[in-house]
Amino acid sequence: MELKSRFLVFILIFVIAVFSFYQPTKGKEFKQVNLRYGDDPKQTLDLYAPTTDINKEYPVIIYVHGGGWMRGDKSNVTDKPAFFTNKGYLFVSVNYRFSPKVSYDEMANDIASAVKWIYQHAEQYHIDKQKLNLMGHSAGGHLVMLVGTDPNYLERVGLSPDKIKSIVNLDGPIDLVDYIPKNKNYKQVFGSNRRIWAEASPITYADQQHLPPMLLVGPRSNSIVTFVKKARSAGNVIQTFETKTLTHREITKLLGTENGPKEAENMTSVVGRFLETYNLMSAN
Repeated sequence: MELKSRFLVFILIFVIAVFSFYQPTKGKEFKQVNLRYGDDPKQTLDLYAPTTDINKEYPVIIYVHGGGWMRGDKSNVTDKPAFFTNKGYLFVSVNYRFSPKVSYDEMANDIASAVKWIYQHAEQYHIDKQKLNLMGHSAGGHLVMLVGTDPNYLERVGLSPDKIKSIVNLDGPIDLVDYIPKNKNYKQVFGSNRRIWAEASPITYADQQHLPPMLLVGPRSNSIVTFVKKARSAGNVIQTFETKTLTHREITKLLGTENGPKEAENMTSVVGRFLETYNLMSAN
């Protein structure tokens, strides 16, 4: 009997230990890396999911990194995955192909294809497919704005543009006709044809109706002022957060961090409230 009792105690301790080990912990997230949404090695994404309630469907933030359309990696996300999963979102960071291998148009097609993959795998990863949010920094901000304003990209992959719940642009250019003459190195990405620059510019599509709600984060510029005026005149919801001390790189590096300066804290708060309005406080 003594041996049997010891064995039962051992089994009980083992079960408790295993259960404790696998219990979700606040501040932790479940991560899967290099999930493929296309055939090219760059067409991959990383997925970070909350581990608080596997029976719940979560809104998702689809993040696109910067790098001048020529470099960068989906692993460069700093504190954003932990911050947003703690807030009740899935966070997906997307890689895409670069110039000169592909054109900006094919990069935008990659982002649209990643959105379609996420939509198709929503049930598998407990994603609320009615709450797909785009976020991007720098070149990634340009690409998510282009996919979100020019309906052709999502329609090419068989998705309706109204599937996008909101867009957060972290200092990504929105008017390339204004931007490229000041940053001539990017002619190697977009060429020298101003008509192509206009076609690649989200500001070209700002006066369309029924665009997703957008938050533009960055220093004040004529491009932002014009975009906001055109978009609001068409009945769209546009918010801005004007940065004054944060550098271009710090805008993404410090989003979601606990140790940033006051302006970074304010930026994080504004981004959080914006997303909450269209996801966690919205019934649809």
